[in-house]
Amino acid sequence: MTLSTALSLIITVFVCGILYYRMVKREIPEPIGWIQALVPIALGMATMEISGFIGVKLFFANTALRTAVDQMPSLMGSLVSAFMAAGMPEEVIKFIAIILFATIFKPRLKNVYEYILLGAAVGFGFTIMEEMAYSGDDTWMEIIYMLLRKVSVPAHMAFNMLMGEFIGIARYRKVLKKESSVSYYIIALFAPIIIHTIYDAFTALNKLIVNPDSFVSGIILVLVGYIGLPVWIIYMLIRCKKKTGDFCSMILLPE
Repeated sequence: MTLSTALSLIITVFVCGILYYRMVKREIPEPIGWIQALVPIALGMATMEISGFIGVKLFFANTALRTAVDQMPSLMGSLVSAFMAAGMPEEVIKFIAIILFATIFKPRLKNVYEYILLGAAVGFGFTIMEEMAYSGDDTWMEIIYMLLRKVSVPAHMAFNMLMGEFIGIARYRKVLKKESSVSYYIIALFAPIIIHTIYDAFTALNKLIVNPDSFVSGIILVLVGYIGLPVWIIYMLIRCKKKTGDFCSMILLPE
């Protein structure tokens, strides 16, 4: 393991760990047990390996698709690349993981807030494995790039907190015997995919910056991505904290 990877892992576990620990302790009237808190983290770590394999097969190993994407206008090509390589496979696999855990542990999930915790845990585990996969050489450029990416280190937690919230609300509406909850499952899946895809298209998979004619536009999109996503993450964390009581009051199990 390189120094860059070790530092990345330490920062990731420290930042995401503190955020997740505080979220767990905030639940009303009492926090979830540690089995329920930790198992989804391991599940999230597994999703990284699965989604990475799928992303490679869908995009990087598909010569015909990559050739077609290269012929697209730069921004469209960036969006398609980001969707196929990361946004879609990663969020779909994490969505399946959350549904799977929620089905197995259904008797334990008491309220909508616990679905948000479930999403945060899966995102936390995914981030640990992703940071290890992004290992680089111990050069100053690699270390600087690693530190720049840390401005959005809780991104997967935020993506899947949003996912967990809407899955939980869908479940809550079913308990209340309200009209169809299908739209909430659709939002739970596609909202994170869209946000994730746009971020990657603006930053890591931005094709505009390699073209001299669109370099300035590309840099602007990079700045929008690196500033916009952290702002959204902070909003999600603050919103979740403020609405903890509301989410905890959305009871899913009989008293």
